[in-house]
Amino acid sequence: MFPKKIYKFFLVFFCNTMITSFAFCEIPNFFSGDAGVFKLDPVYDGIIGGGGLALTGGMFIYDKVTDGAEYNGTTPLLSTVNAFDRWAAQPYSDTLHLTGTLTEIVAMASPAILAFTDVGEWGIFTVMYAESLLWANGLKELAKTLVFRERPYMYFEGAPEDKIADGDFARSFPSGHATMAFNGAVFTSYVFAKYFPDSKLKIPVIATSMSFAVATAVQRVLSGNHFITDVLAGAFLGSVTGFVVPFLHTLPLKNDKINITATPISLSLRYSF
Repeated sequence: MFPKKIYKFFLVFFCNTMITSFAFCEIPNFFSGDAGVFKLDPVYDGIIGGGGLALTGGMFIYDKVTDGAEYNGTTPLLSTVNAFDRWAAQPYSDTLHLTGTLTEIVAMASPAILAFTDVGEWGIFTVMYAESLLWANGLKELAKTLVFRERPYMYFEGAPEDKIADGDFARSFPSGHATMAFNGAVFTSYVFAKYFPDSKLKIPVIATSMSFAVATAVQRVLSGNHFITDVLAGAFLGSVTGFVVPFLHTLPLKNDKINITATPISLSLRYSF
């Protein structure tokens, strides 16, 4: 499916060479930076990145070795859906599915705006974004696996046969598009605001990136792919991962406040306030 190819592209592009050797290699100057806003640490990022990679990789393997949901051939009754979700349920729209995917791509690509600034810490925010993508993707895939929920278009005539055939029709919760779009938008908003707290461009950058995320969520509902609660859950997951991962990289800025000790059989983290 087109969206899955997009996720794979982003994850491979950002994560292929950034995560694997952090715990064993010296970080080059490209990843150190001197802005005093975010900081990378071999062990610290090994934990964050390794955890996200394990989660995403585990869910990818699980998806490959298990069969998807099987369609029983019946059309469920819309009246069985809760009132909050029922009023906005829509039949499938291929056009809105496509445009919702395009706005998702823009939201996910919004951190690229940092490359046009004078910060010069591409390595730092690339690693942070890779880690946030891994966690966002892994968590939404885990939730989709645990929660069986048919998509809104299944309650109407004309449901897409290809999505029924591959089992995607039962993976409505949460919205993956909303998760990844809000992850990119919130990451961009938070990181840009931290680097340039007094910039006149701060509000426009935040408003623009968030507008694409909101547009994605709205189109996922209007296209019949998701209920409102699906996109709200996705927006929450994406916002949390988009904020928490870069926030964690503000903690190691003072070595006397944070200490991470790792051995082959144990791991400890101490933070002094």
